[in-house]
Amino acid sequence: MSRLSPKLWWHLLALAGYAVLVAAAFWLGFELGQRDATTITAGRSPDPYALTAQTVLTLQEEITALRQEGVVLERTRQIALETNRSLQDQLKQVQAERLALIKEASYLKRLIQEGGRGAVRVADLRLTRGEGVVRYAFTLTQLSPGFGESRGEVKLLVTGTAQGQERSFDLGQLPHADPRRLTMRFEHFQRFQGEFSLPADLVPTMIALTLAPEGDQLAETFESFPWVLNDQ
Repeated sequence: MSRLSPKLWWHLLALAGYAVLVAAAFWLGFELGQRDATTITAGRSPDPYALTAQTVLTLQEEITALRQEGVVLERTRQIALETNRSLQDQLKQVQAERLALIKEASYLKRLIQEGGRGAVRVADLRLTRGEGVVRYAFTLTQLSPGFGESRGEVKLLVTGTAQGQERSFDLGQLPHADPRRLTMRFEHFQRFQGEFSLPADLVPTMIALTLAPEGDQLAETFESFPWVLNDQ
């Protein structure tokens, strides 16, 4: 074998180095291409499980917000109902006071027209719920100063509807009435209290009191009141 000349030797060595560099460049380009492809594939194909979890979280937040809104709306409705009920009670009270003033003025006119006869009026009538009964309380007062003793009978009457017809019941007809007869005897005022039960099919609308005096010096009076049942 002939010996290679030094010049040819260096030439071969340079070619080998160049080949190594070219191979390294190709390998590096291939690796970079694989990484870029992986990155692009990951960007274009998101994890379906991650999307599902995010959707559930969003729906849970919406449900929580709707529940809170429902609570606020329900509270607003309750406040409106309570306000309306309070206004209705106030209206009934004002109407009752107005009716009482009108009746008192009517009594005073009757006193003048009838030549000084005494007249009794009903004050502070109140109906309250009891255990299976209705409790009542009212006061009778003499409107004519110095009239003397007022005597007579007080007749209590409850009026309402039963089976589509108007019905009235006095103390003698009302179940569990106690007392069953009211008698007045006073100079200035007298307080009455009692209780009764309502007939099962009666829907009460009014309670009335008739004051039937003894003798002709006291005018007979009649007062009616709308049925308003109060709590204890």
